[in-house]
Amino acid sequence: MKLKATYTRRILAMMYFPDCEPANAVRRLTSEIKRCVELYELLTAKGRNFDRKQILTIREVKLIEEFLGEPACSIEDVL
Repeated sequence: MKLKATYTRRILAMMYFPDCEPANAVRRLTSEIKRCVELYELLTAKGRNFDRKQILTIREVKLIEEFLGEPACSIEDVL
């Protein structure tokens, strides 16, 4: 499944960690992103404040998928 849309951080996190509560899923996704230094540097390049973003752009979503792999479930499963 290739992600091709903007997502809120919460929805994307729930797609990657469907068995977690939303707040925990967001923390886990953020932790995984920060653990992948190259990904985090790309997301924060040019002074972008990625840590406070609620809505992720298509570019950011594609980068996350490229580095972390496909989510565990689809958006239909989360909603």
